Amino acid sequence: MKASLKIVLALASTVLLASCSTSSEPPLASPDDTLAQPVDTFSPPNVQFEVAAEAGTCPETVSLWEFGLGFEGGADHTVVADVAPIAIAPPEITSSEERQVVYTAPLAAEFGDCTGTATSQYLSMYTFRFGDGNVQFELDLRGDDGFRDIRYADISANRPYVYWRAAE
Repeated sequence: MKASLKIVLALASTVLLASCSTSSEPPLASPDDTLAQPVDTFSPPNVQFEVAAEAGTCPETVSLWEFGLGFEGGADHTVVADVAPIAIAPPEITSSEERQVVYTAPLAAEFGDCTGTATSQYLSMYTFRFGDGNVQFELDLRGDDGFRDIRYADISANRPYVYWRAAE
């Protein structure tokens, strides 16, 4: 009985990500449209930032998925920024260091003149910047005390993806 309970608990704590598609062709973005959602997700982003517009037409909010897995003395973090609804092409890594990474994607035409930022006091390591027809997503761990480093940064499903660790 105890062994089956452990298996059930292990399965209950596992996250399964999957996608189904009936089309063999990937969706194509056009300059007049937003980037097609690359895959359907099981849940919407769990963090939302309000955009502080300085000029132009800006989106009201931008979102990301942020998952933390704690361990004694620290935590592993996975973050995926949801720029697909406001961009016309996948993001690219434009700057990458041990404790900082910046992604840039061209904005959809309706937001092309946007200048502004989106950040949070609580999650100050994440910043979205809008300007020059682009959106930038930045993870900056340089100002934090303690051990913090980016373990992996890439593009996943046309979205910025970062795995980072914080420890004492």
